[in-house]
Amino acid sequence: MRREILFTFSFFLFTFSNVVAQAPANYKGLQLTPINIERAKNVALIDCPPGQNSVRGNARGEEEFIVVNVAFKVTPAFDARTIVKKPVLTDASGKTYNTSVSIIDAGSVPEYKCGFPFRVPLGTKAASIAVDTTTINIASLDK
Repeated sequence: MRREILFTFSFFLFTFSNVVAQAPANYKGLQLTPINIERAKNVALIDCPPGQNSVRGNARGEEEFIVVNVAFKVTPAFDARTIVKKPVLTDASGKTYNTSVSIIDAGSVPEYKCGFPFRVPLGTKAASIAVDTTTINIASLDK
């Protein structure tokens, strides 16, 4: 019985910590929710919302890509004329990295998901991602 209670409590804490880590942020009526972080040597450089761009990026030598996957939801407060800047990744030491992926026509679809690849040195720890004035802590997603 005690083992079952301990297991249930542990499961609750794990689930709760994942929900908290993925809380949405709001940028001018555009809701952004970080989903996960992936690492890769070769990535698709698809604009956001996903389109027909088929360009690929390849990491060199001691580099890799950190791909931050983000879910977007367009709320009624979003003005379709808003130009949304490219996200910027900040690592645990405070260094920033740019992505080549653009957010184009952000209000064209009500909900979508995009992956933003950032070329970084191997082993870089992600701390946050920023879209203009909105910063989202993603350190807990970088496992």
